[in-house]
Amino acid sequence: MASTLQQQIQQFYDASSGLWEQIWGEHMHHGYYGAAGNERKERRQAQIDLIEELLKWGEVRQAQQILDVGCGIGGSSLYLAEKFGAIATGITLSPVQANRATERAATARINANFQVADALNMPFPDQSFDLVWSLESGEHMPDKTKFLQECYRVLKPGGLFLMATWCHRPDQPPHSPLSQDEQKHLAEIYRVYCLPHVISLPEYERSPISSTFKTSAPQTGLPL
Repeated sequence: MASTLQQQIQQFYDASSGLWEQIWGEHMHHGYYGAAGNERKERRQAQIDLIEELLKWGEVRQAQQILDVGCGIGGSSLYLAEKFGAIATGITLSPVQANRATERAATARINANFQVADALNMPFPDQSFDLVWSLESGEHMPDKTKFLQECYRVLKPGGLFLMATWCHRPDQPPHSPLSQDEQKHLAEIYRVYCLPHVISLPEYERSPISSTFKTSAPQTGLPL
């Protein structure tokens, strides 16, 4: 086992991305099955519907330069680039994922490029993208504030940062602290998926940079 969190995440996705693609296809994220979660639909359509629900919630109507933070094998990057006729850039810690995403972009002839990079230290100039997209990757970030700061730094004035991430329930007054069972359940999730920790939505809202962003849960009921 690798010694650092970054190495653990890299090795996890280097080893498992082929299996993820076999089971979940090109979109390595959950699907949208209606506001109540009980609509029956094909898996890939549900994943695409999740992307569309997030775009609808974020009121995204156009984009030219897109950054997909935690891009996996390019599912969202390629979908968004094709939808908006945009140029997409994806970053991941996994060379296996970056190579596979590059292959998929070439096959589909979509204008997208992928590279191995750290989301907490992005290799891009300030104000490079008009849409920064992060779908189920923020939970991997050990420093949530630094992550938000980096996403803001590379965002053009008037651009949009749209993130969906795993959160636990509120645990500060008037809410009760996380129970031992809840903490044990979270610890197992952290172990399996190489996560440092997740936080609640109110904790995101208390971040020093949160006032810059719209931080609330969309009507899909997804943690955001």
